[in-house]
Parts: sequence; structure tokens; C-alpha cells
Amino acid sequence: MALHRFSAIRGHRAQIGALERLVLRGTPGHAYLFEGPEGVGKDVVAQALLARLACTSPDPATAEPCGHCPSCAAFARGEHPDVTRLERDGATIKIDQVRNALKRLRYEPVVGSIKGLIVESAELLREEAANAMLKTLEEPSGQTVFILVTSKPQLLLDTIRSRCQVLRFAPLSPDDVAALLVAEGHAAEMAGPASALAEGSMTLGRTLCDAARMAFVDHVAEYALRLGLEAPSEAAAFVEGLGGRLIGIRPDEGDAKGKDLVRADLPWILEILRSVWRDALMVATGMPAESLPHARSATGLRALAARVEPGKLVAAIDATQRLEDKLVLNPNPKLAMTAVLVEAAVHLRA
Repeated sequence: MALHRFSAIRGHRAQIGALERLVLRGTPGHAYLFEGPEGVGKDVVAQALLARLACTSPDPATAEPCGHCPSCAAFARGEHPDVTRLERDGATIKIDQVRNALKRLRYEPVVGSIKGLIVESAELLREEAANAMLKTLEEPSGQTVFILVTSKPQLLLDTIRSRCQVLRFAPLSPDDVAALLVAEGHAAEMAGPASALAEGSMTLGRTLCDAARMAFVDHVAEYALRLGLEAPSEAAAFVEGLGGRLIGIRPDEGDAKGKDLVRADLPWILEILRSVWRDALMVATGMPAESLPHARSATGLRALAARVEPGKLVAAIDATQRLEDKLVLNPNPKLAMTAVLVEAAVHLRA
């Protein structure tokens, strides 16, 4: 938690403008759903909104928090007593977590004007946890603001979505990602290539500001470009070697098990595959390979675009998305990744 201001946030001008108008009119909602790609700043916007709504000395002519009242000071310290954050416990957000958070919301604000709850990765709410939250969303306290943040809105219960004001966030521009990475202290010579491959995500951009991680991306990209030129059975050998290459460079080492792939590895690998095939699809429509995120693989992109019909590239991309949508079911990582690559290899046969 930190004290963020709308004016200092890069990108998302339309979304921020809509929130500013609600604040200045004095008509903010009680429940929001911030949906969009991971790592584009949804959580920062959520904190900026809560900081302004909780501020006890706001300037009525601006949508910014004052910066000096007790509530703003608590945000600046990163320990606001009136704002609760719900994060996953293991693979999901559990009902006991929701119940404990809702108990905290029953009491009057301690230092601010409102009570706030940010639910990070809201798609991970187990069904019983989502239902426990639903009653409060239906009958909210006048001093409580919920902000659910998700990159996979399709996995949320329709009843939850219908009770929230939805704000859709787009990826950041490469220039914004590069500037933010440099502002965080990353070297400009790493931030440039990383921002080109980050798909508008600061999470991925930070991950890629590392030579070893960039080398892993290139390894997966090289395989994705030659997929379909060899027997689909070769996919198993490729997947077997991925875990070893990830030692020490995983975006999240929390549940890593040496040379074995783990479930948390899959989203990153799937996004690399998708981004390569999207670039090839763009080349097939006439875009120059040198202008795309995987420009370092321009020769391979042109070769893949020349030998495979666009519809087959789309089918390979769809296969990766289906697996990502099923990750909540906790599939065996090696088997699931191998199955996706075998399916994609069939689509990408010359």
C-alpha cells in the first residue's frame, strides 16, 4: 500500500478521467471491478482512488488526496488501518479470508473517511468465498468501497460482476513501460528490449530486465518458430528441459521444485509462445518483422508466416489460451504443456 496520485500514473487516462469525474461529483460507487491484463497498473489506480476517497482534507476542486491528513499519512507509511487487501492463499482466495476481511469492514473508519477492500486476483475467489462476499456487495455500508482487480474476468461469478462498476484497462504502451522501468532503477539498455516484449505489462517488463530471463524468452521463441517442422513427439523432450532452464530466473520462485516445471511457470511460457505466434500473424498481414516485439527473431518470423496459414497460427494461439483458462484446475504442468505443444505442432505443420 502506498500514497498514489492519479496525476502521477502513466497511461489509463480515460479510466482515470472517469474516476476523477465520479469523485468530483461526489458520486463514487461502492464496488468496482478493474479488469485488464496483468501488470498494467490496475492496483495502483485502485490505491489512488481509495487514497482520495479516504482523505479527510481533500480539495473539492481536485480528485487528488491532500497528502498530509492522517489518512494520507497512513497510506504513505503503507499501513492504512481502514484498507484491507485480500490476496491468494496458495492457489485460491478462501472463504475464511473473506470472512475475516468482512469483519474488519463492520467497524467505523479509524483515520479515513471510508473503509476500503482491494481484492487482488479476484478470479481466484473460491465459489463459497465469492458467495460470502456477495451479500455485502448487495447491501453495502455507505462508508465501504470494494475494488476487485482481475486479469481473468471471465472466471468471476456473473453475480459478482453484475454488482460492480466495471473499468477495463488496456496494456501500457512500450514507451510507458520503458519509462517506468527506468524510473524503478533498471538500466535503459535492458528496459528498451524488455518493454518491447512486455506486452504492456510492468510485471513482465520487470521480469525481462535480466539477461538470463531474456535468454530464456529467446530459447522458447526459437522453439515456437520451428514448431511444426519436426515430429510432435519432440515436444516432450523440449518441455522436460524447461524446468532446468528456469532455475534461478522464475518470475515467482515460491513453489519451484528444482528442475521440474510447476504450475506457476506456465503463464509466462504460454505468453511467450502466444507473443511469438502473434508476431508471425502480424508479419503474415504485411507488418515488418523488425517493428514487432520479437524483432530479434525477424528471420524466423518471416519463415513461419510464409509456411503457415494465418488461421493455423490463430489455432495455435487459441490452444495456449485454453490451457491458461484451465490453470485454476491445477493440471500436471509437464503433461499440460506437452499437450498444448503437440496440438500446436499439428496446427503449424508445413
